[in-house]
Amino acid sequence: MRLALILAALIFVVTLLVRLPASLLLSHLPADIVCDDPSGTVWHGSCDQVHDDGISVAGVSWTLHPLSLLKLTLSADLSSVDANAGGSASVTLDRTGDATITALHATMPLTAASNTLPAGSSATLVLSLPLARIHDQHLVAVEGTIDLNQLHVANASSELGSFQMQFLPPDDNGLMKGQLHDLSGSLAVNGLMTLQPTGAYEINGSVATRPGAPQELEKTLQALGPADSQGQRAFSLAGTL
Repeated sequence: MRLALILAALIFVVTLLVRLPASLLLSHLPADIVCDDPSGTVWHGSCDQVHDDGISVAGVSWTLHPLSLLKLTLSADLSSVDANAGGSASVTLDRTGDATITALHATMPLTAASNTLPAGSSATLVLSLPLARIHDQHLVAVEGTIDLNQLHVANASSELGSFQMQFLPPDDNGLMKGQLHDLSGSLAVNGLMTLQPTGAYEINGSVATRPGAPQELEKTLQALGPADSQGQRAFSLAGTL
């Protein structure tokens, strides 16, 4: 009789845990992330819309892996069926808040409204990252590519083109490096980005217009200084992510 009571109690507890509503998990999200119309459970749930700093993604769902809790980590598979901002990834969070992201594939439109581009600009961001690690809120390791497609800026008579950052294996000092190059469009671009674990980055490279590019674009590039014999102009950017 005692064993039956114990088993019944265990079944009740497991059933209760399995049926915990998704809203319980979402109550622990950062204040700037909003989930509309949550459904499902803590272990397998969804949001009709997720909003964060001007960006909205529809049809977001997740599946938690319970066994990861034995290692004091939180592991989940995430996906979105948004026609304009779809994607998927696996995310693991440890008890310090550090994150490991694997198999990240995502497409997202960028506009001035999303606070990612200047007014009047637009582009599409495509992420294909087999691995990314975040420590102390800074990116400390990354593999794969980031594409910026169909970049259009205000007052330009044509799209500037599409560009790709391809990340290289990190060096012995932990510096992350990315090779920047154009994929198509009015601008020929080549450069190298170095990104430190602190978030500080620097991009050095060269840029030139292609035949048929708008004259105003060539005039804009003159602000970078005189071109070399190949028509290339050097540029340098630095900042902190």
